[in-house]
Amino acid sequence: MTTAAKQLFDNKPIIGMVHLMALPQAPGFGGELDVIFERALREASALEAAGVDALIVENFGDEPHQIGGLEAAPVAMMTSVLTRVVEAVSIPVGVNVQFNAWEQEMALAYACGAAFIRVEVFVDTVVMAQGLVYPCCAGLTRLRKELGAGVQIWADIQTKYTQNLVAQPLTQSAKDAVDAGADALIVTGAATGAATPLDRVADVKSVTQLPVLVGSGTTIENVNKVLEIADGAIVGSALKEGGSAWNEVSLQASQSFMQAARGARE
Repeated sequence: MTTAAKQLFDNKPIIGMVHLMALPQAPGFGGELDVIFERALREASALEAAGVDALIVENFGDEPHQIGGLEAAPVAMMTSVLTRVVEAVSIPVGVNVQFNAWEQEMALAYACGAAFIRVEVFVDTVVMAQGLVYPCCAGLTRLRKELGAGVQIWADIQTKYTQNLVAQPLTQSAKDAVDAGADALIVTGAATGAATPLDRVADVKSVTQLPVLVGSGTTIENVNKVLEIADGAIVGSALKEGGSAWNEVSLQASQSFMQAARGARE
């Protein structure tokens, strides 16, 4: 694990999203690889210039997402994109492969030099629109051990777009994730861009010493309140043109957001 990754939570970080366009074999793939590379690198550079503390590269455009992993061609594409982003910026970079593709995430991070992964279903068995998703903590932590990978695991608990198959308090899921080896916990709202209930964040913080991140719905208007309670935030929509997760990163919006975030951290 890099020193930068260890120090990331010293000052309530803002993690910007590099939402990849649809990759090969996804329904929305446009057929031009260069466009995907160019936009990803342009967005990563803009987010770093705006002052975000870290990035997550995610195959956002691959909807509808497959549970558990991608085919060879999109994995190869993500490997190439992630490598170029890691080389292009000086801030920590993480990776998220939708949906819950934990083995590919750890392999990508290990091979490409990423500092952390985001995994959606670490300890709970959940159901979502695409079906049933089983927890990956046992396999993921063993894979990290086998590889000797210094890669942090950022674990969502009861994440957006899912319902627990067996209902239990969010705080119990948090305790389970801590016991299973997570390095940070993520609490989200119901969907991408939806506000994360801060009382839920406070509940999770009451049962763990791990960093607890807000994973959705942080805006320039509420970032002060978010950072009063959470240990950082993952931000996508609020840094985009027009506030839409599907649009390209806006340097101006990102700079304005980071100015507000810096004020909240002082």
